[in-house]
Amino acid sequence: MTGDRWDAGPAAGVRLGFFSASAVSRIARDSGGYRRYALDVAEHPVASSPDQFRALLDGDLDLVLTSPDNVAAYRFNVSNPLGRRADVRIVRPVDGGLGLSLLAAPGVDGPDGLRGAAVGVDVPSSGFAFALYAVLEAAGLRPGRDYEVVTLGSTPRRAEALRAGRCAATLLNAGHDVVAELAGCRRLARVVDEVGPYLGTVVAARGEWLDANQDVTRRFLRAWSEATARVRDPEAADTVAAAVAAGQPGPREQVDAVVDTLRSAREGVIAGPDVQLAALRTVVDLRARFGGFDPGVDVAAVRDGGLGLLDPRFTTADPPP
Repeated sequence: MTGDRWDAGPAAGVRLGFFSASAVSRIARDSGGYRRYALDVAEHPVASSPDQFRALLDGDLDLVLTSPDNVAAYRFNVSNPLGRRADVRIVRPVDGGLGLSLLAAPGVDGPDGLRGAAVGVDVPSSGFAFALYAVLEAAGLRPGRDYEVVTLGSTPRRAEALRAGRCAATLLNAGHDVVAELAGCRRLARVVDEVGPYLGTVVAARGEWLDANQDVTRRFLRAWSEATARVRDPEAADTVAAAVAAGQPGPREQVDAVVDTLRSAREGVIAGPDVQLAALRTVVDLRARFGGFDPGVDVAAVRDGGLGLLDPRFTTADPPP
């Protein structure tokens, strides 16, 4: 590294797949963070977790922002939606859920109002779906018996479906929860209040790509950590608000609420590379609770990030410059 720039020749291309636009990634791009680390990051929105992992496993994406539950499903289960296990690994925690909540349509005052109604999920066997089942089970409602589970895809698609009346409730986060609430939807429960510490998003990749691109991965993670620090810095409030507004235009009330969530100690962006096992275990335990692991999977090892779920080359310390 020379001065504040990497002496690495041409920028390395990185294809990043995501469900909801990330303020962290926008700041890394707009502030020149990716450029300083000689990275050309192309961002690709995806419609659902099967679409995201199909693109990742087929080599059309390099890194993904995804739920750790998805990584577990595609690493350990042949019964996942693509019908094939793959060496996918977590390389960094991103956030604690970003406000992940059960949002209901206007006029639904509580969980009882969802009896017999359609409730939207990405896919029925995904991590957010398991969290939704747990929240509603605490209210005495079981999927398939007390409400209909409908497959709607990624968070932006579920938010659109809720506004359009195609479901009576769904889990939303990453600002989509705030937009829905301001539009008259009702926040019935926050996931962290119901299930405890939660790991909402991680950076993940195929092991083969990581093995061949360790330096690129470390550079990406360094840029990500610097942008995360900026999100958490009170002195950068205007920069963060501008990044949020660029991704989700709306009134100042909306932008401020999303910024507050990004900075939340419980649900916001995570400063360092270490995965908090309590939060990971919540995600793994929810999948186990609702029968989401194939027979023979060592769930106890998965709860501790074992069996290759976490790649210790990247999740134990900030990657050096």
